Formats: sequence, C-alpha cells, structure tokens
Amino acid sequence: KHWIKEWELKACKMKSLTSERLQLIEDCEQRESRLTPWEASFLDSIKQRLTEGSLSERQIETLDRIWERVTARG
Repeated sequence: KHWIKEWELKACKMKSLTSERLQLIEDCEQRESRLTPWEASFLDSIKQRLTEGSLSERQIETLDRIWERVTARG
C-alpha cells in the first residue's frame, strides 16, 4: 500500500508540472509576435511531447528562457 500512495503522489506532481509547463507555453504563444520562428517551432514541438510524456531537462531550461524573455514586458 505504501508504494501505491507514493506512486499516486508522483503522478499528481507530474500532472501539476505538465499543467504548469503547458501554461508557460500558452503564455508564450499569446505573445507570438515576440517569438522567433525557431522558438515558435520549439514550443509546438514540446507541447506535443508534453501530451505524450515528459520533457528533458534541457527542453525545460529552454522553455523557461523563452518564457522569461517574451513575458519580460508583460
């Protein structure tokens, strides 16, 4: 039973992280004019990947960097 509870907690955390990352992507897409063509393509790619699984550490760092830049002015 203990391992089931740990698994449920981990699944809940993963769902929350996925939701947060999808929100970051949406924030960026709402500022599409500030995105480079590469960034727009990257966001499309990782959005698809998030629906199928998880992101690599490097993809997460890149998403964070893009989000910081495009949301800096509101």
